Amino acid sequence: MDKMTFGQFLVGLREKRGFSQRKLAEAANITNSTVSRIESNQVKPDPLTLEKLSQALSVEKSLLMTKCGYSEIPEDFVVIARKTGEVKEQQREKLFNLLNETIDSFLAGIDEDNKEG
Repeated sequence: MDKMTFGQFLVGLREKRGFSQRKLAEAANITNSTVSRIESNQVKPDPLTLEKLSQALSVEKSLLMTKCGYSEIPEDFVVIARKTGEVKEQQREKLFNLLNETIDSFLAGIDEDNKEG
C-alpha cells in the first residue's frame, strides 16, 4: 500500500470535520485555491499555513508538520507526546520509566536475535 500524501491526509481531516474546501479556507483564513492546491499536492504548505490549518481543524500543529515533512519526529512519537502531556507529573515519570524499560528490553531482544542468526 502506498504511503498517504499530505494532501490526502488533509482531505481526510477536512472531511472528518465535515468541511468543504471553502469552509476550511474560511476557517483557516486562507484562500480556497490554496486548500485545493495543497490537497492535490501541487504545493507544500509553509509553516504559517500549517498553523492556520491546525487551528481550523483542531489538530496538533506538530502532527501536520510531521505529516508534511518539516519534522523528522515520527508521527507515533507526536501522538505519544501529546497524550503524555495529559497526565500528571508523577504519572509521566512512571510512564517514562516504563517506556525506557520496554525499549531496553526490545533492543536486548534484537541483540540476542542478531547473535543467534
